Amino acid sequence: MDSRIATGKEWGIPSDRDVALAGRAVRRLAAWVEGTDPVPARFGAAAEPVDIPTPAMRLLREILDQMAHGKGVALMPLHAEVTTRQAADLPQVSRTHLVQLLDGGRIPFRKVGAHRRVRAEDILAYRRATEFRRRAALDELTARDQELGLQ
Repeated sequence: MDSRIATGKEWGIPSDRDVALAGRAVRRLAAWVEGTDPVPARFGAAAEPVDIPTPAMRLLREILDQMAHGKGVALMPLHAEVTTRQAADLPQVSRTHLVQLLDGGRIPFRKVGAHRRVRAEDILAYRRATEFRRRAALDELTARDQELGLQ
Protein backbone atom coordinates (compact mmCIF):
# COMPACT_ATOMS: atom_id res chain seq x y z
CA MET A 1 0.00 0.00 0.00
CA ASP A 2 1.27 3.49 -0.82
CA SER A 3 2.43 5.72 1.97
CA ARG A 4 -0.05 8.44 2.79
CA ILE A 5 0.55 11.88 4.11
CA ALA A 6 -2.55 13.13 5.68
CA THR A 7 -5.35 15.56 1.36
CA GLY A 8 -7.71 14.87 -1.25
CA LYS A 9 -5.37 14.97 -4.25
CA GLU A 10 -3.30 11.94 -5.17
CA TRP A 11 -0.33 12.01 -7.52
CA GLY A 12 0.19 8.28 -7.92
CA ILE A 13 3.38 6.28 -8.11
CA PRO A 14 6.38 8.38 -9.19
CA SER A 15 8.33 7.58 -12.36
CA ASP A 16 11.96 6.44 -12.17
CA ARG A 17 13.03 9.98 -13.12
CA ASP A 18 10.88 11.44 -10.32
CA VAL A 19 12.39 8.97 -7.84
CA ALA A 20 15.92 10.08 -8.75
CA LEU A 21 15.02 13.80 -8.64
CA ALA A 22 13.26 13.39 -5.29
CA GLY A 23 16.27 11.55 -3.84
CA ARG A 24 18.61 14.40 -4.75
CA ALA A 25 16.16 17.06 -3.55
CA VAL A 26 15.50 15.42 -0.18
CA ARG A 27 19.22 15.26 0.57
CA ARG A 28 19.64 18.95 -0.25
CA LEU A 29 16.61 19.95 1.83
CA ALA A 30 17.64 17.92 4.87
CA ALA A 31 19.97 20.59 6.28
CA TRP A 32 17.44 23.38 5.78
CA VAL A 33 14.65 21.44 7.44
CA GLU A 34 16.65 20.96 10.63
CA GLY A 35 16.74 24.74 11.13
CA THR A 36 13.96 26.83 12.63
CA ASP A 37 13.99 29.80 10.26
CA PRO A 38 11.93 29.96 7.07
CA VAL A 39 13.79 28.40 4.18
CA PRO A 40 14.62 30.61 1.20
CA ALA A 41 13.81 28.80 -2.02
CA ARG A 42 14.07 29.73 -5.69
CA PHE A 43 12.22 28.13 -8.54
CA GLY A 44 13.61 28.68 -12.02
CA ALA A 45 16.78 30.48 -13.08
CA ALA A 46 15.51 34.06 -12.63
CA ALA A 47 12.99 33.43 -9.86
CA GLU A 48 12.78 35.69 -6.85
CA PRO A 49 13.44 34.04 -3.48
CA VAL A 50 10.38 32.82 -1.61
CA ASP A 51 10.47 32.22 2.16
CA ILE A 52 8.87 28.89 2.96
CA PRO A 53 7.90 28.12 6.58
CA THR A 54 9.91 25.32 8.19
CA PRO A 55 6.83 23.09 8.77
CA ALA A 56 6.02 23.30 5.05
CA MET A 57 9.60 22.35 4.21
CA ARG A 58 9.35 19.37 6.57
CA LEU A 59 6.24 18.27 4.73
CA LEU A 60 7.95 18.76 1.38
CA ARG A 61 10.93 16.77 2.61
CA GLU A 62 8.62 13.91 3.70
CA ILE A 63 6.87 13.95 0.34
CA LEU A 64 10.19 13.86 -1.51
CA ASP A 65 11.48 11.09 0.76
CA GLN A 66 8.44 8.95 0.00
CA MET A 67 8.81 9.64 -3.72
CA ALA A 68 12.52 8.81 -3.55
CA HIS A 69 11.49 5.37 -2.28
CA GLY A 70 9.06 4.95 -5.18
CA LYS A 71 5.93 5.49 -3.08
CA GLY A 72 2.89 7.51 -4.07
CA VAL A 73 1.73 10.33 -1.82
CA ALA A 74 -1.70 11.76 -1.03
CA LEU A 75 -2.44 14.89 1.02
CA MET A 76 -5.57 15.90 2.91
CA PRO A 77 -6.39 18.59 5.45
CA LEU A 78 -6.44 17.17 8.98
CA HIS A 79 -9.93 18.59 9.59
CA ALA A 80 -11.31 16.79 6.51
CA GLU A 81 -14.01 14.22 7.01
CA VAL A 82 -13.43 10.97 5.18
CA THR A 83 -15.41 7.83 4.43
CA THR A 84 -14.81 4.66 6.40
CA ARG A 85 -12.89 3.22 3.41
CA GLN A 86 -10.57 6.25 3.31
CA ALA A 87 -10.30 6.28 7.11
CA ALA A 88 -9.29 2.60 7.17
CA ASP A 89 -6.45 3.33 4.74
CA LEU A 90 -4.78 5.84 7.09
CA PRO A 91 -3.91 3.38 9.91
CA GLN A 92 -3.80 0.56 7.32
CA VAL A 93 -6.59 -1.54 8.85
CA SER A 94 -9.57 -3.22 7.23
CA ARG A 95 -12.79 -1.28 6.85
CA THR A 96 -14.54 -3.89 9.00
CA HIS A 97 -12.05 -3.39 11.83
CA LEU A 98 -12.38 0.38 11.56
CA VAL A 99 -16.18 0.17 11.77
CA GLN A 100 -15.80 -1.97 14.92
CA LEU A 101 -13.53 0.72 16.42
CA LEU A 102 -16.06 3.42 15.53
CA ASP A 103 -19.04 1.52 16.88
CA GLY A 104 -17.07 0.64 20.02
CA GLY A 105 -16.44 4.33 20.72
CA ARG A 106 -12.66 4.10 20.23
CA ILE A 107 -12.68 6.70 17.43
CA PRO A 108 -15.22 9.54 17.18
CA PHE A 109 -17.39 9.85 14.07
CA ARG A 110 -20.66 11.31 12.90
CA LYS A 111 -23.39 9.95 10.71
CA VAL A 112 -24.53 11.54 7.47
CA GLY A 113 -27.70 9.67 6.69
CA ALA A 114 -26.69 6.02 7.00
CA HIS A 115 -23.00 6.72 6.35
CA ARG A 116 -20.23 7.28 8.89
CA ARG A 117 -17.82 10.18 8.48
CA VAL A 118 -14.55 10.36 10.38
CA ARG A 119 -12.18 13.31 10.76
CA ALA A 120 -8.68 12.55 9.50
CA GLU A 121 -7.16 14.03 12.66
CA ASP A 122 -9.15 11.59 14.83
CA ILE A 123 -7.86 8.64 12.80
CA LEU A 124 -4.29 9.90 13.04
CA ALA A 125 -4.67 10.47 16.80
CA TYR A 126 -5.87 6.86 17.16
CA ARG A 127 -2.89 5.68 15.11
CA ARG A 128 -0.44 7.67 17.29
CA ALA A 129 -2.00 6.33 20.49
CA THR A 130 -1.86 2.76 19.17
CA GLU A 131 1.79 3.18 18.21
CA PHE A 132 2.56 4.63 21.66
CA ARG A 133 0.91 1.63 23.38
CA ARG A 134 2.75 -0.78 21.08
CA ARG A 135 6.12 0.81 21.85
CA ALA A 136 5.40 0.84 25.59
CA ALA A 137 4.57 -2.88 25.48
CA LEU A 138 7.78 -3.62 23.56
CA ASP A 139 9.81 -1.59 26.05
CA GLU A 140 8.23 -3.55 28.91
CA LEU A 141 9.03 -6.88 27.22
CA THR A 142 12.60 -5.76 26.62
CA ALA A 143 12.98 -4.75 30.27
CA ARG A 144 11.65 -8.14 31.41
CA ASP A 145 14.04 -9.95 29.08
CA GLN A 146 16.93 -7.99 30.53
CA GLU A 147 15.81 -8.76 34.10
CA LEU A 148 15.71 -12.46 33.26
CA GLY A 149 19.07 -12.28 31.50
CA LEU A 150 17.58 -13.27 28.15
CA GLN A 151 19.29 -10.45 26.30
